[in-house]
Order: sequence, then structure tokens, then C-alpha cells
Amino acid sequence: MRRVLSAHRCPGCEIRKPLCFCEFIPQLQLQTRVIILMHTSEEVLPSNTARLAHKALVNSEIRVNGRKGDKLSTEGLVQPGRQALLLYPSPFATELSPEFVSQLSGPVNLIVPDGKWRQTQKFTRREPALAGIPHVKVSDGLPSEYRLRAQPNDKSLCTLEAIARALGVLESSEAQAGLENALKVMVERTLWARGYITTDKCTTAGIPSEARFMR
Repeated sequence: MRRVLSAHRCPGCEIRKPLCFCEFIPQLQLQTRVIILMHTSEEVLPSNTARLAHKALVNSEIRVNGRKGDKLSTEGLVQPGRQALLLYPSPFATELSPEFVSQLSGPVNLIVPDGKWRQTQKFTRREPALAGIPHVKVSDGLPSEYRLRAQPNDKSLCTLEAIARALGVLESSEAQAGLENALKVMVERTLWARGYITTDKCTTAGIPSEARFMR
């Protein structure tokens, strides 16, 4: 099902218009190209974070897999002069580190599966175009800030957090911080709109005064 945005939602950040947080979405022009392979079930979910990552990363794209009758485009996943890496924590994934990055042959095409754990497991195993692409993972860090869905375990990250931590190693801590801040604003304002937290708990950017009538 293709996503149709409600007229009540901001076309930029996709939240209810009075809660718009577009001003907090950075525009990051990086050497790393992020290619998100999104399962079609994620297209309609307002809690999806891959779209937010895409909006912040100028050199990125989303390709949808799993649509009935549509074949996923795999063109350009692997390109001459660029190192393709699959961001997926498989048992044989290498942890991203400055030492690992220093040995790469060129700028990176970071390929990121986006979907539920079982969906990404099947996809990465069965998609021929991903065969032979090295798997990488991010190191354990602070617990996830993502509170819009139940996580499989206490080490799980949403797609944007995984991308942000990867870019923190591949690019800069500033790029990571910009993405993570946008996510925190999204999470706080979404939880506030759902009535799960109070205004005083929205400490990252607060709640716009024009949104108060919503409660």
C-alpha cells in the first residue's frame, strides 16, 4: 500500500501541522550515500523513522521492496570507486570503527534494510543483489530513544538510530547528533500528541504554543 499523507499533516515532517518540527531536521550533505531498502509494510506507518533519515540526508534514497507486482531496483547498490556496506547485524557483521573505516577503498554506499526483524532477515538472505556485500553493525551504546514501538530487546535501535550511529563513525559526530536530535523531537511530539507524556517532559524542543489547543 502506497502512503497517502493526510491534509492535516505537514508534508515535510509528516506530523500534525501544529506540531511541525521541520526546523529541527538537518540537511546533511555527506560523502556516504545511504540507500534505504524499505519493506512495503513500513510505507504507511507514521512511526517509521527511515523517512525522517531520508529527509535529513541529502545524498540518500528510499527503495521499496515487497510490493506485489513490483521488482525492487538494485541498480547502483554497488558502484565502481565506492565501497558498498550492508548495515545489518548478522552473526558475521563487522563492527564499524575508525580502524575499519580507515581501510575502506573509497566513499561508502551504506545499504540499510528497513522493516520488522523477520522481514529484514528474509530479505537480506534471499535478495541476490546483496550477496557478497560486507555486513557491518554499530557498537553497543546508550539505550534507544525510540519509544513509539515495542523493541525486540534492550539493545535494539530504530532505523534512524542505526544510520545515525553508523554515520557517526563513517562521517562525523555532528552528523550523528543532528539525526538523533531530530528523532528525539519527533518522538516527544508524537508521544505528546497521543497523550502519553505531558508538556514538561518534552525537553528537546518543547511543544509549539499553537499546538496546545489539540489537548
